[in-house]
Amino acid sequence: SQDEFPKADSTTEALGALRPAFDKAGTVTAGNASGINDGAAALVIMEESAALAAGLTPLARIKSYASGGVPPALMGMGPVPRLKK
Repeated sequence: SQDEFPKADSTTEALGALRPAFDKAGTVTAGNASGINDGAAALVIMEESAALAAGLTPLARIKSYASGGVPPALMGMGPVPRLKK
């Protein structure tokens, strides 16, 4: 397999010349931002007794959870408040 990014013909000069995407003083450009990729996922959460009754084997147990967030301007920092909980 081969990584999709960075493009094989990218140069440091070309990457350095790219303008910030979101903020004039920002550092995120088309050259260092995550690519837009397709993906999908599904998760079934149920009581252990319901899984066993359906003939299923539970794969995990939820022991705790937390939610949190930050303003959009702090892109990339969203997980920080959750980790502190």
